[in-house]
Amino acid sequence: MQPNITIIEDGKIKWTIHDSKGNQYRWEIPIQTYESYLQNTTYPIQTLQYPDGKNQEIGEFSSYVKYSFANVIDEIYENCNGDVDFIYEVWYVTSRLTVYSSDIGEHPRYAVETMTRGGGDCEDTVILMADMLRSSSYTRDWKIQMVYFDSKNPSDPVQVNHVAIAVDTGDYSGMLETTAKRVEDLTSWDACPVVGWWVDI
Repeated sequence: MQPNITIIEDGKIKWTIHDSKGNQYRWEIPIQTYESYLQNTTYPIQTLQYPDGKNQEIGEFSSYVKYSFANVIDEIYENCNGDVDFIYEVWYVTSRLTVYSSDIGEHPRYAVETMTRGGGDCEDTVILMADMLRSSSYTRDWKIQMVYFDSKNPSDPVQVNHVAIAVDTGDYSGMLETTAKRVEDLTSWDACPVVGWWVDI
């Protein structure tokens, strides 16, 4: 495995990443763009209602998806063998770039922030994968959603405590665990009926 690299140089943050096939990709953003993301610390709140009538307020993170990878992500798609392989490669890049940390806090991070910091919790990795997927011109017709649910009681929610991503390409449909480090865990939620709240991206 070749190392992924993040550097700050010439007023820009620059990334070099590799997919599972060993292909190398580079992209960059001006530091001012990165800083403008950090200055936006507000996000919408949504109220979820459980079957018993109880309400819970949670952050609504879809507004953090900013199409940050439009200048590189199609190159990754073009090195793939179709939609499912592309989804796998986006997960592979995400899993190699980040370390899961449950104590990061409830403040969500933009995709480029999660990449630069090299870690995040479930909403951060969902935002990162969603941003990568949504940035591609090949995914315009895909249905991509954030799924808020109870990871301890997925079919009978007591309290929303997790978020994953659902992808429907037309030929493939699945719910993805973005914090997974093993490919067999990526689709673990497909094995059980998840009752949750689905927000379009």
